[in-house]
Amino acid sequence: MSAAPAPAERDTAPAPAPLLRVEGLRTWFPIRAGLLRRTTGYVRAVDGVDLSIHRGQTLALVGESGCGKTTVGRSILALERPREGRVWYGDTDLMALPPDALRSYRRKLQIVFQDPLASLNPRLRVREVVAEGMRSFGIGANEDERSERVAALLRRVQLDPQTMWRYPHEFSGGQRQRIGIARALAVEPELVICDESVSALDVSIQAQILNLLGELQAEMGLAYLFITHDLAVVRYLADEVAVMYLGQIVERGPTERVFEAPAHPYTRGLLAAVPSVDPDIRHRSLRVLGDVPSPANPPPGCRFHTRCPECFERCRQEAPTLFENTGGESRCWLSDPKAAPPASG
Repeated sequence: MSAAPAPAERDTAPAPAPLLRVEGLRTWFPIRAGLLRRTTGYVRAVDGVDLSIHRGQTLALVGESGCGKTTVGRSILALERPREGRVWYGDTDLMALPPDALRSYRRKLQIVFQDPLASLNPRLRVREVVAEGMRSFGIGANEDERSERVAALLRRVQLDPQTMWRYPHEFSGGQRQRIGIARALAVEPELVICDESVSALDVSIQAQILNLLGELQAEMGLAYLFITHDLAVVRYLADEVAVMYLGQIVERGPTERVFEAPAHPYTRGLLAAVPSVDPDIRHRSLRVLGDVPSPANPPPGCRFHTRCPECFERCRQEAPTLFENTGGESRCWLSDPKAAPPASG
């Protein structure tokens, strides 16, 4: 029997490259005032975000409403044009491409929206809704073949193929979301952005849609960027979690690590808001203070310091970077391995 490779040899295998990599993403919206509508400032919706998503994996992007997580998803797809940053799909920087060249990559990057009714054209039958992307990208030799593909997709999302001749308003919310998923899958994507895609549904329907997404991922090798504020959904579906606050990522890491040993006070505050009978979880959690500051005028230093019960003077003066911790990263001076924080005050 041959000897097993030494640990050093096993560890030298290169990690697989991410399918999608986001670097230094900034998306600011101008604030205009006066008769001439001059720009007087900017809403810093996304202000320096780094992310990576691997093939077949799910990254959950979580945070309170208004933190900028939806803008991240829209910026990746160039539905909002970033001010700065890079979005790498494999070896291609999507932000450097002209619109005509970018269009060919849209087939590989699709989105499922929060409101399924608003995202489906009410004037089109389901067949046209699902086949629209196929026609745009030249998928299918003719309309008969596209109809066959639509029928197969509807079966795969657990809808009767005969419903392709109905209009969106004739379906329930859960059924409309299945249609939205079928529309995204019609162009054979590799990554799907799910923007609060189950938040408007009843709990029982949420579970069905989440199970469907998991099955599709296993079958097709899909990667998901799952944007949500629901931590129960995150723990069920995600491989990794990135926690966002006021336009920045404040913590990221494997899902179980983030839930079991959250490093950032904001993450612990989010977990504290989830009802639990576990006294150990209650003991580890903390209560977030006050309201979210305006993204048009973020506080100096750590952006979370105005709401953090563990804040100390350095937090008010200096902005922390992402520090590595066990299995992840945290944007907090408490995670700085080079310096122990002074007593709070």
